[in-house]
Amino acid sequence: MNDKLFDLTNKNVILFGGSGILGTEFSKILIKYNANVISCDIRESDEKINSSSIEYITFDAGQENELNEFRDRIITKYNKIDVIVNCLTAKYNDFYLPFDKVSLAGWEIGLKGNLTIPFMICKAFINQLCEQRFGSIINISSVYGLVGNDQSIYEGSNLHEIYVKDSPDITQIYSHGVYNAAKGGLNNFTRYLAAYYGKYNVRVNAISPGGIEYPKENDTFLKKYAAKTPLGRKAKANEMNGALIYLASDASSYVTGHNLVVDGGFTCW
Repeated sequence: MNDKLFDLTNKNVILFGGSGILGTEFSKILIKYNANVISCDIRESDEKINSSSIEYITFDAGQENELNEFRDRIITKYNKIDVIVNCLTAKYNDFYLPFDKVSLAGWEIGLKGNLTIPFMICKAFINQLCEQRFGSIINISSVYGLVGNDQSIYEGSNLHEIYVKDSPDITQIYSHGVYNAAKGGLNNFTRYLAAYYGKYNVRVNAISPGGIEYPKENDTFLKKYAAKTPLGRKAKANEMNGALIYLASDASSYVTGHNLVVDGGFTCW
């Protein structure tokens, strides 16, 4: 096998959402495969990597003027963009309420963070990718863009103590429909872009992770989730790395419009 098949030497990768659990793991593996990484987020990373191969930039990609200023600065500095990873999400108190309690404002926040901002990012950079006649866009989606939720797995969980600890009135977590709507939309938006820009040699794919292990989740929730998964457990964050490197590298040079599901079999039954 060609040992350079997955090599990312001289590839410039913009990673949006670089401060999250997945984003941090993605940064590590991209550097390991020799990429130059520009890690972006609205907040500072809690776990910065000490490497000359990564640059951390804090700004709000949901503000068009900030996004365009960032784009212009990055293109001027790096001259080319090889890979764009959209690993952004938006979760907030409304996200965890029963459907009939969700406000319109909460719904719109969820759509913006999980669908509109990826649109904004793709729109901001697509002309550069077309002009250079290459590039790979990787949208991080979710299994919940493919299936509905079994709300019973959240019963008896302690997730409200983790995600909404500042709202003691919320004592039961629910999975919000806006996430399903946005991630389902992101999957088809990925296909749309792949079909539209294939003639420019721009590839667009998605990765749909299953549930990722999160610190402090209780056994009640973990056991219920595991029972719904053929491999019998949640994923470790670094188990998405192989999919990312594949889609970022020349190993996937003939792959576009694909949604790579990495879920331990969660969606297969």
